[in-house]
Amino acid sequence: MTTEIVYAGGLFGAGVVSAVTAIVALGRVRSYTQQVPLTFAATALSAAVWATGYGFYLLSTTAGGRAFWLQVLWFGAASVTTLWFAFTLSYTRYDGFLTPWTAALLAVVPGTVIGLVATADQHDLLSSGDVATLGALPTLSTEAGPLPAFHGVYTAVLAVAGLACLIAQFRRSRRLYRQQVAVVLAASAVPVAASLATVAAPRSLVGLDVTPVSFGLSSVAVLVGFYRYQLFDVAPIARDVVVGELRDGAVVVDDRGRVVEANPRARRLLGVGDGRLLGRHLDDLPEYGPVLQRIVDDTMSREEFAVDTFGNERFFEATASRFDGQGDHERGHLIMLRDVTERRRTEAEFRALIENSRDLITVLAPDGTRVYCAPSFERALGHDPEDVVGQDAFDLVHPEDRTDIRETFDRLCASDQGTQERVEYRVHHADGSWRTVEAVGVNLVDDPVIQGVVVNARDVTARRRYEQRLRVLNRVLRHDLRNEVNVIQGHADLILDGNVTAETKDHASVIRRKAETLVDLGEQTRKIDYTLHSTDGVEKPLEITAAIRDRLDAVQKEFPSAIVTRELPDEQWVLADDLVDSAILNVVDNAIEHNDRVAPQITVAVEPVTVGGVDYVEVAVADNGPGIPESERRVFTEGTETPLSHGSGLGLWLTEWIVTRSNGHLCFEENDPRGTVVRVRLRETEPASASTEPAVSTASTD
Repeated sequence: MTTEIVYAGGLFGAGVVSAVTAIVALGRVRSYTQQVPLTFAATALSAAVWATGYGFYLLSTTAGGRAFWLQVLWFGAASVTTLWFAFTLSYTRYDGFLTPWTAALLAVVPGTVIGLVATADQHDLLSSGDVATLGALPTLSTEAGPLPAFHGVYTAVLAVAGLACLIAQFRRSRRLYRQQVAVVLAASAVPVAASLATVAAPRSLVGLDVTPVSFGLSSVAVLVGFYRYQLFDVAPIARDVVVGELRDGAVVVDDRGRVVEANPRARRLLGVGDGRLLGRHLDDLPEYGPVLQRIVDDTMSREEFAVDTFGNERFFEATASRFDGQGDHERGHLIMLRDVTERRRTEAEFRALIENSRDLITVLAPDGTRVYCAPSFERALGHDPEDVVGQDAFDLVHPEDRTDIRETFDRLCASDQGTQERVEYRVHHADGSWRTVEAVGVNLVDDPVIQGVVVNARDVTARRRYEQRLRVLNRVLRHDLRNEVNVIQGHADLILDGNVTAETKDHASVIRRKAETLVDLGEQTRKIDYTLHSTDGVEKPLEITAAIRDRLDAVQKEFPSAIVTRELPDEQWVLADDLVDSAILNVVDNAIEHNDRVAPQITVAVEPVTVGGVDYVEVAVADNGPGIPESERRVFTEGTETPLSHGSGLGLWLTEWIVTRSNGHLCFEENDPRGTVVRVRLRETEPASASTEPAVSTASTD
């Protein structure tokens, strides 16, 4: 009895250590994959139940108590080996075999044993005699009945398979990982050795099973592994977690071309399950095997192939890299399968855009060599893109422009990624002529795909010729027209000063008045030319009431009979072009100069308004003149002039262009009872800072 008490104490100690180890393992669930620590914790708890039940069994003095604790210890003993085998598969990366079907199959034997133990009084499968005479069970002795013997064989098979997995894991692991596997292997070998010792025990010790106590020693080894080798914290299985979560497919083949590993992404892509993929040669794989074999044979190549998944075609790029391990079993190739569907679609869209673009799109290497030319190059300049690719891009530039363009290109290449330069130069056409192009270059030298400067050029030869002709005509109009009109005015004055009839003087007055109209037309043309070519078009904060107030004062002096009403704040700031003052004052001048009343009346009001959720400043100029006919106003709303509908002057056109240039609005209304209301709306802004000098409109000093 003293021996049983001592041994029972050892069993209780083993049970406590195993239970503590299970609790510690559960604490590592979050830092590791859940399956490994959970299966180990279940194994340790089963060992604790076995050892504790065995201890109480030995200390029981009644037949009923011994029968109860016999069932408890069998509950732990029947399941511990199966749970340990599941843990081994998870830890050694063979968890792919743990399907619901294989798990159910493994549970058949321990479930049957537990069920038969619970009904031991109804059959003789557990023992050939009375339950109370079994001694220290469980053992592998056939005297205990056929069930323990069968369970012993089942346990031995799982033990050998599990140890084989651990040994294979130890051979392919390195450094810290090998130390971790060594701890698990040693902890697993102790119970196996204890079971063998129990079977081979001398006759005097038959019935004494030391296996439960050995689990306490295994638990101590695992606890040491937890805190010394970071067991279940930093582990080789982590590599599989990373590979398993990859969005790219990964396939490992050995030197014989056999698939030895594949992540879930690759299995789904290739359309075969793990069981039908592992161990097969690449050449035997349906549809994609030859493609993969080609990149294995030439690791410098890349292969693309299409996969039809439920009617949706996706494209994948396959690359291979060789790896050499310590042994022959660690040599082979890693094949990566990357989804490039979006890239292919983007490339197709970009290619369609480039091939159908009218712009000259060119990619230049940092040394100025063309590496790409769009098909439009031939349509615009007559040069075949294949003939000019690889040549110096500056050979086609006009000699007079070549030096400046080269300096601009070198400056662009030396600038930061994404920097742009805008230039205009002449380029040689295949027919021998020179074409003017406007180009924008973008520095993409550091871009891994482009690795050069992208030049987007547009042929502006026709536009430049048109602008040049307009400038010549405008200059002739202003200069020659003024000279000729001066001659007409001089002769008209001579007639008016001479001794002629009243009818003749009336004709001379008409001639002079029309000559003055022509002078005004030339002046307006000059202003328009200045507006279109002499300002930068940059919007800035401008104060508008001061200029309006000064102009109204001048109108009052120039037209004493005029009734001028003003509703002006002390100041009002707008965001507009420098010439906006000129546009507003032109509206005021039109209201007074074209008024046919003896006592012209004009009202100028400036106030903030909100239109469509946008804050504007509205300048309203109302008069009592003849008004602007509907046909004249339609010219500005439609934006075109026709032979049947044209503006009577250029003043309002000038106003329209300046206001539009400032992102404002110009509109006309009928005044009540007579006349027109012209409304100019400009975006409201805050006053300029004290350090900023007020913008001065140069257009009003014509």
